[in-house]
Parts: sequence; C-alpha cells; structure tokens
Amino acid sequence: MIVIYTPKVTNRIKYTADFVFSQYFGIQYEFTENPEFISVPDKVCLNYSPTVKNGFFNIFQDNLLLESDIQEQQIFVSREAAMPVFFQTTENFDIRFDIFSCVFYLLSRYEEYLPHDKDVHGRYKSSNSILSKKEFTFSPIVEIWLNFFKEELLKINSTLPFKKHEFEYLPTFDIDNAFRYLGRNWFQKPPNIFDSNCLPVLLKQKSDPFDIFDKLLEEINKYNLNPIFFFLLSDADKNDSNVSPESEKLHSVIRKLSSKEIGIHPSYKALPRNTLQQEKSLLEKITSQKITVSRQHFLKISFPEYYRTLAETGIEKDFSLSYPDVTGFRAGCSRPFYFFDIEKNESSSLIIQPSCWMDATYEYYQALNNDEIRRNLSTIFTQIKKINGILVPIFHNDLLAMDKYWGIFGFFNLQSI
Repeated sequence: MIVIYTPKVTNRIKYTADFVFSQYFGIQYEFTENPEFISVPDKVCLNYSPTVKNGFFNIFQDNLLLESDIQEQQIFVSREAAMPVFFQTTENFDIRFDIFSCVFYLLSRYEEYLPHDKDVHGRYKSSNSILSKKEFTFSPIVEIWLNFFKEELLKINSTLPFKKHEFEYLPTFDIDNAFRYLGRNWFQKPPNIFDSNCLPVLLKQKSDPFDIFDKLLEEINKYNLNPIFFFLLSDADKNDSNVSPESEKLHSVIRKLSSKEIGIHPSYKALPRNTLQQEKSLLEKITSQKITVSRQHFLKISFPEYYRTLAETGIEKDFSLSYPDVTGFRAGCSRPFYFFDIEKNESSSLIIQPSCWMDATYEYYQALNNDEIRRNLSTIFTQIKKINGILVPIFHNDLLAMDKYWGIFGFFNLQSI
C-alpha cells in the first residue's frame, strides 16, 4: 500500500494518481490531506507538496494540478537522472521535478487546449508540441519517467508488487477505400473508365488492386495477429471514401473481416455534420455487432469536442491519438489512458489508445526510401520494447497494395515475434 500526503486532492491529482498507481503500476494507494500524518513502517509514504516533509519520500509539487482553469504554462526543459523533464525545482526533493504534473500535462493534452496554429485540415500541428523538441522527439517519455519512478520506489520497499508489463503488438487498418474502381456511386464519384485497368476490373477480368483482403487475412492468421479494421462509411466529402457506403461489395468485405475486431472510421466532417451516430449505426447493421472502437479519418481530432462526441455516441475506446506527419507518441505514452476533459475538469470513461506509426506518413509527408523507413521502425521497436509498451501502427489497404508497404508490414510482423 502506498499513502500519498498532499495538502489538497484535486480532480487532476486523482486522475493522475489513478493512471500512475492503479493503471500503470497496479498498486493500491490512498491519499491523506492530514498535515499531521506520520509515516508508518508498513506503508510507503509519499509527500507530494511544495515543501519537504521529514520521514517521507518527497516529490516536488508545482501548481498545475492544483489549478482548475486553463492557462499558458511556463515550460523549461532540463535533465534529471539523464531524462528530459519540466515542472522542476532546484530544492532538495527526492524527485526534483513534478512527475505527476508532467504526466498530466501530456496525457490530458493540455497544450492542445491552448491557442495554437492549425494545419490545412484544422489539426493541431506536431511542431506545436513540447514533445517535438530534440530532447523528446516524440519518445514514450511518460513510461520512461514512470519506470524511473518505479525503481526509486523499489529502493524504499523492494517487495512492492508492481504490475508486470509485456511488449504488445496491435496492428490496425484504416479502410478508406476498400476498392479502387468497384463499389462507386456513379452519379457522385464515378471511376475513371479511361484508366487502362478500370474496365478489366469492372468486367471482372481482373481483381480490383485495392482488394487485398484475402492476402491480408492470410498474413494475419500466419502470425496469429489480433488486428482492428476501421471502416470509413461516407462518400459525402472529397476527402472521404470513393466507395459508396451503400455498396454491397463493401458490405461483403466488412462481413468477411468481422471475425476480427471492427471499428468505425468517422468521416472527414462527421462532427460538424453530426453524422457519427449514423455512420456507426450503419456499421453495426452490416456487422450485426455493437461498435465500440473508433479512429478519426485524417486523424482530424480536437480537444475536447471530438472525445465528448465519441462518448455521447457510445464509443468506448479511440485510436486517433497520433500525428499524420511524424512517427512517435503524441502524448508521450504507448499505453491506454482515460480521456480527461480539462474544460470540465473531470475524467471520463472513454479510453484513448495512442498509435505511433502510419504508412501514409511516408507516402504523403516524408519521402524516405525503404532503408530509411526501416531504420525509423527499428528505433520505434527499440523504444517500445525497452519499456514493454504497446506498438500500434496504422496501415491502409490501398498502400499495402504496393510492394513497398507490404514489405514494411511484413517487417513489422517479423520484428514483433
């Protein structure tokens, strides 16, 4: 049992402690606000306050978790125990940076609530983030901090029963366009019949080049993978699918894959057009399953509106927390955590599972050759395996139809064995 003294238990403190101790460490804890509380031998007693307390393991407390509003934070990056940190002090604490505020700042995506530049799709830019600094480079720094914290606690009590984490590989697939030519609404988005491959596909003389699902299932079963397929069911916008959501050919593919987990891929304007429930209901009708997982098309998310809408629609877990243009961890963490609504200053039951790599990054944002991509992959694998984290890549069937990306998918599978 861990006892934490802090002068005031706020919603932010409770949320962060739940993640650190209950979810990540798997250790029971309790708070005390009693300043007269005395450390007892059979418990690990932590002092989380702005001043050192004799007989306790002392962790510096900044103001962030005591606040209830949103304001610009003074962020200065330094190093403690060879780790990049912020919210630090020069005073003589056992941990001289506010590890709980650091964790909360990243997991809550605090910086995304502050005024910031957006890209052409209205998305938060990766370059805005503190994690874009060279000290972090979108590493899983939250887990690095927590593994350091774990070792410090074991020095106090070597018998603490920490949860044992193991490396996990969870491949995910965004099916934006199940087909290149088939399944179109000819009045809205007709295929290019002047393309030399189009008519042979329409006349059933050739298979559609994006229809790689049998090959994909064979690979998945070969490595005994447990993937998630996210389906886009809208052709309403130019940035949405070219395949009609009413296409029976598309429905057939969805049913073929429904032995695996299926999620909704909300369309480009699902939130402003208020169509998320409609898209989710259609997918549930096709699969005869309740749909509880999602990933937003174009990774077009915003805090807190996107996550509030998901919760209202019955989504329980979302996989959108990633950047389109860089690899790595948007919240500095590979493992799932609960969405905390900073505006409402409360936690929710919606789980956020970060993703960390996407094939489309190299097709549309970074022009790297295969060797360079594989070096990047090796870095990601090394980081995640070192912390026994969760590797969640994003693949697209239209890109996997290309030898380059199919080879990368195979590289993932071999490295994850």
